[in-house]
Amino acid sequence: MMKGWIQRLAALCAVAVLTLNPARAADPQPRDAEYVLGAGDVVKVAVYDHPDLTTEIQLTQSGEISFPLIGAVKLSGLSFSQAESRIAGLLQRGGFVNKPNVNVLITQYRSRRVAVLGEVSNPGRYALDSASTLIDALALAGGVNPNGGDTLVLTRGSERREFSLAALLAQDGSAKADEVQAGDVLYIPRAQQIYVYGEVNRPGAFRLERHMTVMQALSVAGGYNLRASQKGLQVHRTRQDGGTDVLDVKPTDVVQANDVVFVREALF
Repeated sequence: MMKGWIQRLAALCAVAVLTLNPARAADPQPRDAEYVLGAGDVVKVAVYDHPDLTTEIQLTQSGEISFPLIGAVKLSGLSFSQAESRIAGLLQRGGFVNKPNVNVLITQYRSRRVAVLGEVSNPGRYALDSASTLIDALALAGGVNPNGGDTLVLTRGSERREFSLAALLAQDGSAKADEVQAGDVLYIPRAQQIYVYGEVNRPGAFRLERHMTVMQALSVAGGYNLRASQKGLQVHRTRQDGGTDVLDVKPTDVVQANDVVFVREALF
């Protein structure tokens, strides 16, 4: 146990040294939680005690910036700390600044954008400022609206995948499978519906819930009215060929998407 804490402390000290001395640091691999710069991002670069070198500039399509004294510097694919180390190293090796302290800040996120469409509160394109999950991206769009279904459709290039929202919410966000990448399109389809007509208090269309029974469908429609017959319940179900089957059902039977539950009128 003590050995593990000593190793962790040593690692933290190493990180502190690299942060305080960017000119001496090599380019480490970015951690998963760090934002990685990309083409289109706008950054502000400042060098301590050298205000004339302060520059705000957009990364080109090739991922480069043009910085005073050292010219073109490729920053695409680097984290902020890596970018600082690279610029500082070039300034020092060129003999322009002795032990430079460089700070890189991003002012506009443009390289990592995703589209969130469908039944969300604010559909549109959003910039990701860190490693984000599907749920994080939905939150940027205001979440699923009341008409939204229980699935999320992810389109990534030619790949198309479906996720259960309930399963995503149950995760702790650590699974690589639900991380969002630049260019992803997230789509929330409209919730599936069932229809209840005949002798009920509130006939109409209703959201289909998971494992919904005929009795539950009648309940959301306000239940039987005074003229209803509680016998001979029917469900009209559309076939794949476009035809319709009329099924006699029990209250405990499960309904399907687009089913029409019909309650007859009592004869006396």
